[in-house]
Amino acid sequence: MTREQYSQKVKDIMIHKNPYGAYHQQNFNTYSAYGEMTPINSDIINNMPNSKIILSEEVYGSLLGVQDVTNIEKKEVPFFLYGKEVENNVIEFDSFITSSSRDNRQRAEANYDENMRNDLVNKLNNNRYNGFVVCHGHSHPRGSFSENFSLGDFTSYIQMNQDNQVFKTKQAELTACLVTSTGDINFVFYDNTSDNFYRFTDVFVKDKNNNLTPVSCYGLNQRERADITNRSLS
Repeated sequence: MTREQYSQKVKDIMIHKNPYGAYHQQNFNTYSAYGEMTPINSDIINNMPNSKIILSEEVYGSLLGVQDVTNIEKKEVPFFLYGKEVENNVIEFDSFITSSSRDNRQRAEANYDENMRNDLVNKLNNNRYNGFVVCHGHSHPRGSFSENFSLGDFTSYIQMNQDNQVFKTKQAELTACLVTSTGDINFVFYDNTSDNFYRFTDVFVKDKNNNLTPVSCYGLNQRERADITNRSLS
């Protein structure tokens, strides 16, 4: 498929396989001149049921560093996370890599350099069929739609899934992440079985004592939600 065909596939999924399809259609029409920069409203992406993302303290610290660099340099920062599906739809990420090239960060858009691509290939060659999960991530500097994924983001996620046989045949799984300028860490998954997109709304950081602390995502203050739940149970 061509890039344009993948982009049209994203539109078809969001319009015809989402309960808020009419709103997505209106959004694509309103911002059609933006091309791949067209924002996708993160509030009306399907939720992944019974799911959880768990970040190690090291990975979480690296993602906060991505946010800082993004806000200071006003550039997108690319990264990969590596982890494992420890239960059905429960993923733990414990490894992080980003570009080591300062020149690479001069670009306004995220660019996955040769070292990152080679690292990904090596990890995939050594971790097939054991629940290995790759997260294809980047950040958005502050702007009108910086809290949302773009049409181009979703297009890239489908294309990466379909063009790589390891992901296409589920020898390893592929997720995606957006670090926003306000500190949200948003994870999304393209499921090539149901041919649909799903977002993870329960994200946590795990400390060395295995305690889980909620991380804000999609504008949801999970710390407040957790406090309310704990109070109601006490």
